[in-house]
Parts: sequence; C-alpha cells; structure tokens
Amino acid sequence: MLPGRHVAVLTFPFGSHPWPLANLTLKLALAAPDVRFSFLNTAKSNSIVFPPLSRAELPPNVQVYDVSDGLPDDHQGSMKDPGELVGWFLKAAPESFGAAVDAAKQDAGTNVSCLLTDAFLIFACEMAEKMQVPWVTLWVPAPYALAAHVYIDVISELHRESSGGDTSIDYDNNKSLGVIPGLSMMHISDLPTEITNDQDTSVIACMLREMGRVLPCGAAAVVLNSYAEANPTPLIADLKSKFKILLQVGCLTVSFPAPPLPRSSASDTTGCLTWLNARQPRSVVYICFGTVAMPSPSEVSALGEALESTKTPFLWSLKEHVMAQLPEGIQERTRAYGKFVPWVPQGQVLSHPACGVYVTHCGYNSVFESVAGGVPMVCKPFWADNMMNGRMIEEVWGIGVKVEGGIITKDGMEKALEVVLRGEEGKEMRKKVGELRERLVEAAGPDGSAEADFKALVDLISTS
Repeated sequence: MLPGRHVAVLTFPFGSHPWPLANLTLKLALAAPDVRFSFLNTAKSNSIVFPPLSRAELPPNVQVYDVSDGLPDDHQGSMKDPGELVGWFLKAAPESFGAAVDAAKQDAGTNVSCLLTDAFLIFACEMAEKMQVPWVTLWVPAPYALAAHVYIDVISELHRESSGGDTSIDYDNNKSLGVIPGLSMMHISDLPTEITNDQDTSVIACMLREMGRVLPCGAAAVVLNSYAEANPTPLIADLKSKFKILLQVGCLTVSFPAPPLPRSSASDTTGCLTWLNARQPRSVVYICFGTVAMPSPSEVSALGEALESTKTPFLWSLKEHVMAQLPEGIQERTRAYGKFVPWVPQGQVLSHPACGVYVTHCGYNSVFESVAGGVPMVCKPFWADNMMNGRMIEEVWGIGVKVEGGIITKDGMEKALEVVLRGEEGKEMRKKVGELRERLVEAAGPDGSAEADFKALVDLISTS
C-alpha cells in the first residue's frame, strides 16, 4: 500500500450531524485537491446527504462509502426509538467502519493518513492509534455543550450535591454551572439527562459521558462548528487549554451573509417563498421543530389556537401525521393568513423580509440560520443542547424568549408573539440579532477568524 494523503471521514448518521461533516469534507476537498477523502456513512444517511444522482458532481477527490447501520437482519423496520437505533449503530461501528476504511484504502491504493470523524465516534481514537495517524474530530453541537462534557466529573458532583446523592432525582435543577469557565449563565436543568443521570447505562449515555475524557487526550485537533465571536471569551479560552488544537471554522450549514433569495420559484416546491412575497415585512411567524422533535399533541393544539386568536400570519412546517393534532377546522379558518406545509427551504424562509419570528426547537444549526436571516426566536427546547441554546438565545445574546414554563400554552404563546413581533423588546431583539449577524459576517469573511482556522485545518490534514 503506497503512502499518500488520504483522509477517512467517519460520520454519526443521526439528526443534523451528517450535514456539517459532509460540508466540511467538500470544503476541504476543494481547498486540498491533492488529498483524497473517503466519506463513510450509513446507506440511508448517504442517500439523503449525497443522493446517488448527485454523486457525479462531487469533487474528483471525494468518494462515498456505505457502512452498516448495525441493525439486526430481523428488525424489519420495527425500531422507532431513536435511542435504540443509535445504540445498535454504535455497537457495530468499530467493526463496520474498520471494514469500510479497509475498502477505501484498497480503492485508493494508499494508506489513510488522517481520520476525520464526528466527535461522538470516540472509538476512532483507538483506531487512529493503531493506524498511527492523527485523529481530528468535528464537534457539531454548541461549544458550551462541549464544555459540559469536558467537565463531566464536576457536573456529576454538582448534581450529586443538588439531588441529595440520588442522581436519578433532581432537587435543585436551577443550580448554576458557574464553577465551569464560561458557563455561569447555565443551570443543571439545561443539561441533557444522559450527562446528569449517571445511572443511565445506555450505549449513548455511556459514550457521551466518556467522550469528554477521551477528546482532550486523544484528539490531535477538535474542530468546532461555530465562530469564536459567538461565544463567551472565557469559555473558548478554557476549551483551548483543554485540547491540543482547537479550531472554529464557522457554522458549516449556514452562509454568512445568507445567500440572496432565488429570482425563480422553480425550487419553491411548496410555494412558501411565493406566499411570503405577499406578506408584510417582519409580520410572519415561521414554525418548525426540526426533523425529529415534536411538541405534545396538546402543545400543537395550543400553538394553533394562539395563532388563530391573534390572527398572526404564519408559515408552519408540519408533517402530515401531526396535522390531526391541530384544532379541528383551523386550516380553513386561517387560510387567509396561514400556510401549513410538510417542508420548507428553511434558510431562504428565514432570510425572507416577511419573516418576523422563528418558533424553534433550538437546534444549533437552526439557531444560526435564524441569526443569518436576522430573525429573533421563540424557543421550545427539547433535548441534547437545545436547552443550553435556548439559554444563550434569551439571556446571553438577547435575541429571543423561551416559552413560558417550558411548555407551549395558548396564553403563553400569545404573550411571546406579542413581545417579539409587536413589542419594544422585540425591536431590541431584532437590533441585537442584526449586530450578531454582522459580527459573524466579518468572522466568515476572507480575513476573518473562521477562515484563518480553516486554513490551519487544511495545513493539518495536508501535512499529516
């Protein structure tokens, strides 16, 4: 096997994780045309990220490989719990990725010189050691969530103190995480239970708790899906002290500034942009809770009632099977000012002048799409880093509000819409989100911090 520059890219194929790593791979491939990139992902995820018909358009130094999802042959699609799917995948991952790496080496005729992986795939640390190559990881969620994992032992002790020794019970969820640099605004309640409940022995919980211990000693570099300018200085300074190399290459699924809206409606399959063109500036509520999260039926109904009672123009991205949870007859009654669709081009919707507020689950990529469009948010967090993102949006950046009591109610949503769309506080939020967007536009520019860190990453993988 000949030596050469060959990067094997290992993906965590769940939620929003594949897209940032795919975008980073494509960007690196263009910047380093002499380096081969083998993108390893499950067949199902690959079919969405890189559909077969589009693969001919990939850079010539990028090849796509399928790996096993780990599901038993007799599952017959019966597994619906995301945690169960992740568990099967992680159990099989070391073997399935190992086989795919071997296949990629054979096809390339060169050894792998670097492993670039999602940070969740901590088995890659041992794989890289055996191959004697650097392990570079991409941390997809928020940087403050990474700090929580790095300080897992400190958090466990805090939680133990607040719960009277029984970490399966929360007595003081509002206990501050101020002992961790840059997390003074966060509370224990903002953390996912996989971190705080050390009695959870599921595969993903064990992986998440171990990850914070493995990354500092094992990763040659940790790449953040973020901008230095978006995070508290003490947080980034402390993270830099924990890792060998810390690079912030920008939000990998969002462009700053947002790309211009298309002149043609050819790609507007659900008519969203055309519909928005007929609305007043900053008047429309855009609602979407991502691809996995979904409020309870009572919350879906309450949100519909709030939109109808206030007659607020709205665009709601909602799957067909959830439509039954809406108040009966609401589609007909709100037809003059509301639109329900199964899918929208989210980045373009949030960048449209008519979009006034985004009701969101606070997924990290969605938050940055909202910032890119200059749109304040109403936050309904669900899991993972959603709660921490919601805290940043409301208390640090000042560009949105969380739903009252953490649960969507008719009265609470009416108040939130009044504040953000029509109140003085909402004007201040729009001003602040515009200021944050401008800082990130500069950071993403040719002389910005993100571009400098990206060039450092190109040098790292090109000389490894």
